[in-house]
Amino acid sequence: MPGSSKFKVQSKEQPRFSPVQQEFQDRYTLQPTTASLLSQAITELASHGVLNPRLDAEVLLAYVLRTNRAGLYTRLHDPFPPEHVEAFGDLLHRRARREPLQYLTGTREFWSLEFKVDRRVLIPRPETEVVVETTLRLLRQSAICNPQSTIRALDVGTGSGCIAIALAKELPQAEIWATDISSDALIIANENAQRHGVAEQIRFLQGDLLTPVAGKENSFDLIVSNPPYIAQEDLDILQLEVRGWEPLVALDGGPDGLAFYRRLLSKGPAYLRPNGWLVMEIGHGQQAAILCLAQNQPDLSKDGCARDYAGRERIVFACKVETCVN
Repeated sequence: MPGSSKFKVQSKEQPRFSPVQQEFQDRYTLQPTTASLLSQAITELASHGVLNPRLDAEVLLAYVLRTNRAGLYTRLHDPFPPEHVEAFGDLLHRRARREPLQYLTGTREFWSLEFKVDRRVLIPRPETEVVVETTLRLLRQSAICNPQSTIRALDVGTGSGCIAIALAKELPQAEIWATDISSDALIIANENAQRHGVAEQIRFLQGDLLTPVAGKENSFDLIVSNPPYIAQEDLDILQLEVRGWEPLVALDGGPDGLAFYRRLLSKGPAYLRPNGWLVMEIGHGQQAAILCLAQNQPDLSKDGCARDYAGRERIVFACKVETCVN
């Protein structure tokens, strides 16, 4: 592609270059050090509109060299190993095309845990950790707080499994069910559960919304969800890394971004036990509309919001009212 990155590594015996390496050689002649390569990579990524070119170049170099960013800086003046030229060139080319950094390295940290990610799943965001924080707080404050009791939780639209797995790590007594419409996403989620030792605690089910748990009404103490909430007219103005690479099914919230919430708020309360909580991540500016939807559900009460780390309203939650027996 025009503007693709290219570099040359000097050695006593010039290696035979692959097509990717040859592209680099044709454009740049660099000193054979990691520092020179880093500088050139930063320039290249910046020229393609990458938001944090230095950070991304450092992460990719560290990934290729099988170290971390701190380790990278101890090698800046070392010759760059010729055997890694092609691998780094390929990654740099892909990042210049705005493929997300997390898909290139294959990992994303969430709740201090490392998750496998690729194009089959949405990349977990830091603000989604507030779903986990809010859920744990509500459980502590509610009648569902006995550490010896078994909590049954449902994660709707689990994606990479990050919320379900974080809850499983924090609530070892919990039995967690996790659904997703994408069978490919569930493959990744299950791999992540295996990685973190909670696969026996989580039941992954494929299907739309609550369909996989049909017949389990009044069964869950908790329903959590980070649903698709981007309005269709806004999909085309998302950052290129998002709209060009992440799964559309995990982004598209319908004409106004609220389609998923209408369905979950309409059907979800039936699956909660009395005093059970529904906790949902929301998009920017959706608080009032989603609270209104929740308040129109006769089985829900104690609705409220929680803010993310940037101070934006990020979570809407509500509790199923306890059934009175006359």
